Amino acid sequence: MACGCQKNQTTVTASGARVPATLYKVTLNGGDGPVVFQTTNLPQARTVHKNYPGSVIDPDPDADKTAEEPATDDTAPADVAAAIEAALQNTDS
Repeated sequence: MACGCQKNQTTVTASGARVPATLYKVTLNGGDGPVVFQTTNLPQARTVHKNYPGSVIDPDPDADKTAEEPATDDTAPADVAAAIEAALQNTDS
């Protein structure tokens, strides 16, 4: 029977929610070749990656992970106060 030690491996976050662990794949030929190794352990994936010239780790752990900026509120505070005042005047009538 096959080993199930890597099946459904998860990590526990501080909030207690269980999220799937990131699976790192070492792929040959700059990402176009076959997958030669996969693991959830990033240091191990980096060690294997060094043994195969031209290989890449997918997903790239060194990629620039820029978080999306939250949408800016174009309404100035003075405009908000004026809108609230106008709304209050409309409900009083």
